[in-house]
Amino acid sequence: MNQNRLTVTNALIIINIVVFVVGLVAQAPAIYNFRTPEGIPTPTLEILGSYSWYTCFTEGQLWRLISYQFLHANFGHVLFNMWALYFFGPAVELQMGGKKFLAFYLICGAAGALFSSLIGGLGLIGDMQTFLISPAGAEPVAVHLWQLIPLVGASAAIYGVMTATAILYPDVYISLIFPPVTLKLRTFAIIVILIASLTIVFNWSNAGGEAGHLGGIIMGAALIYALKKRMGW
Repeated sequence: MNQNRLTVTNALIIINIVVFVVGLVAQAPAIYNFRTPEGIPTPTLEILGSYSWYTCFTEGQLWRLISYQFLHANFGHVLFNMWALYFFGPAVELQMGGKKFLAFYLICGAAGALFSSLIGGLGLIGDMQTFLISPAGAEPVAVHLWQLIPLVGASAAIYGVMTATAILYPDVYISLIFPPVTLKLRTFAIIVILIASLTIVFNWSNAGGEAGHLGGIIMGAALIYALKKRMGW
């Protein structure tokens, strides 16, 4: 890989950081309740780009499957995700090449959102509380709470990348800051999968987010095994 060339990993990190900063600027008017001349609150990027089943499929805004991956809830959220992408991304991109890596990344992110909705639809997370929504010019429709909860973040895509790294280089050791332990990538990936699975099963805090993580993991594993077989890695 040309060291002077901007990699897809670095480009994704830059885009995520820029979008986060732009989001802070766009959000400022809403914080102070600034409104448009029509009296409509100034929208934030999260309103415009977050994923939910209702906005994506009922309202037909399918691009949210991609846009939500570049939005983050707070500084800690974007910092952790970009650190993980910086750590895991280069090895997978080097193996795949830039174009395949970008496709892999975005597909894992989209799969995470869809898997989270699937788990919600099965009633395994949250509750099945129903709301009446009145779309413009249409009759009110009943929707469940899980269909409305917004999802943001690159986590599902990055968990897919982490999974690919663990499959490609299972015996490589990594050292964690917290807890301060050193373990194989394979072991680290198994622990992450267990945490996500238990969170969903017991409906712990952020079960919807962990469902997204698990969706990215499943898609990442499926894609990397398919690529390994096809490319003979």
